[in-house]
Amino acid sequence: MTHPETMAGGGQYNEHSTAQLSAAARAFPLLREAAAVAPPTSGGLLTIADYGCSEGRNSLAPMRAAIEVMRRVNSADTPISVVHTDLPQNDFSSLFATVAADPGTYTGSNIYTSAVGESFYQHILPPHSVSLGWSSIALHWLSAAPGPLDGIWYTDGSQSQRDRWAQQAADDWARFLDARGRELVPGARLIIVVGSADPAGNSGAESVMTTLRLVAGDMVEAGRLPATSLTPIPAWYRTAAEWQAPFPHADFTLDHFDEVVLGDPIAEQNVDGDRAQYARDVAEAIRVSFGPSLLAAIPSEDRAAIEHELFTERLTAAIGEDTAVGFEWRLAIMSLSRSAAD
Repeated sequence: MTHPETMAGGGQYNEHSTAQLSAAARAFPLLREAAAVAPPTSGGLLTIADYGCSEGRNSLAPMRAAIEVMRRVNSADTPISVVHTDLPQNDFSSLFATVAADPGTYTGSNIYTSAVGESFYQHILPPHSVSLGWSSIALHWLSAAPGPLDGIWYTDGSQSQRDRWAQQAADDWARFLDARGRELVPGARLIIVVGSADPAGNSGAESVMTTLRLVAGDMVEAGRLPATSLTPIPAWYRTAAEWQAPFPHADFTLDHFDEVVLGDPIAEQNVDGDRAQYARDVAEAIRVSFGPSLLAAIPSEDRAAIEHELFTERLTAAIGEDTAVGFEWRLAIMSLSRSAAD
């Protein structure tokens, strides 16, 4: 089974994930509500768990929002712990540098930060140790690709292939909830904002991913890319029905569920309407998010040159030439309450 790679490191994901940050802000009202009622652990500690932190820049604003509310409703000497989690191969050096450089979130007395390098599809924190959970633009990743696809994107492939991937997505979602059920303090809330799909299963990224597959095919024909070197990207964008399927749940109540269609946030950030700049921004966003998983099978000594040609040159050019290629971002926003009794 093919496991997901982390986002591009060295500060690249921080630089090219502004759309993810703007999407996450849609869940801040729910996050503040949850922070206001976050129960302390048995030792009197308030702990925020950030499930899927990457390099950390997109975690600063939500952690700041939660800490500000916790400080307002609790005594000043209440210790607050922020635990960032991601895969073991995540660029934690960039995370630590980002946290250390931010003066507005983590400074002040009795605020402590740490990180855990483990998949959030397993139990990674002690039982009843989390007062508030947050996960932003992370749960579309599967724990592993369950098998081949006739392409690179989850909407590619035969019906039998897609059924197998859908089952993996359902199993992973159940595992995530089981793990968080053990970790959250009874009465704590878990706030999730994540990319989702329409009832037909489409995320809105299909035109971009189809273009990526076509330009990769051109590279194969030109002898620039080995024919069997691309790895299907282990992601699945769940529909509203798939997100809601586990409820009612033994550990959680689904208090809030909403779907938001954002349009194209990368286009909205391109205030000048410059198609060439838009193409560069989209290609870079795809590269830092999905490139490491797509190119994982390519020898490391060849990867940088192939990545540059595939994304920076060919995908950018193709998007710039075809105005039909773009996004329609769709989000699922959820607030879950941990049952008060086990």
